[in-house]
Amino acid sequence: MNRPHFAATLAAFVIFTVVKVPAASVNLTVQDGGWGQISAREIRAICAAAGEEIARHCPRTHVGPILVHHRDDHPQTAWGRTPDGKIIVGLEARDRQCAQLAFQFAHEFCHGLATQSNDWQRTWRAEGKPNLWLEESFAEAASIFALRALARTWERSAPFRGWRSYAPEFAAYAEERTRSAVAVAHGDFVRWFRQNESAMRRNPVLRANNTAVALALLPLLEAEPRGWEAVTFINLGTRDRKQSLAVFIAEWRENCPQPLRPFVSRVGEVFGIRL
Repeated sequence: MNRPHFAATLAAFVIFTVVKVPAASVNLTVQDGGWGQISAREIRAICAAAGEEIARHCPRTHVGPILVHHRDDHPQTAWGRTPDGKIIVGLEARDRQCAQLAFQFAHEFCHGLATQSNDWQRTWRAEGKPNLWLEESFAEAASIFALRALARTWERSAPFRGWRSYAPEFAAYAEERTRSAVAVAHGDFVRWFRQNESAMRRNPVLRANNTAVALALLPLLEAEPRGWEAVTFINLGTRDRKQSLAVFIAEWRENCPQPLRPFVSRVGEVFGIRL
């Protein structure tokens, strides 16, 4: 979940060796402590792999270095950064909850794309965004997208010997999360959305609703995964606390490079909006 900056000092972070995945530009540092029976090295491998499944589709996007730490309450990406410029991502999973770690990191990595990539200081990262539920839904889609992709990737090649056995776990966890969504027939999605939009505008983290929206977006993302790069332009529009979804999507499309605009138009069509 993407929330405002929280106070943190460099003294609170014990830094381990940075892992870089050049093809995806995922640069991770893991803070020690709170993870239970799993090493920082293993956490780096899981998070880097989950992030790479999304970042590989964003070749023109720069995401800054990411500091991953454990927190006991809920996952969170801070809107501020550390004094040396690292994006701060907190994860709640621990021990051998590998699928949950991947799920949570992919969600937060999507928030990083939306609020912390490229010229990130131009993005609207404060409270009060009426269409924040859409970013949250993309983040839920990112989690399911990454787990499904990891299940395929790790079946062929996992980062450590013996880790291929986690591949079915990723697929099973993705399926479990989708079952928790509101049951929405594909043909009735627009009507369901119109009935629930007001509630999501008031509370962007109604997770069952976010997952229902995510499942409507996933076919677009899996058919055209470069759409993930469009997410990096989602918060560059007018800072209007009453902005309609139609205006929001129109501004999002306008802020995207031309090749990504058709994808944003298709997102609008999911909600019954034609641009």
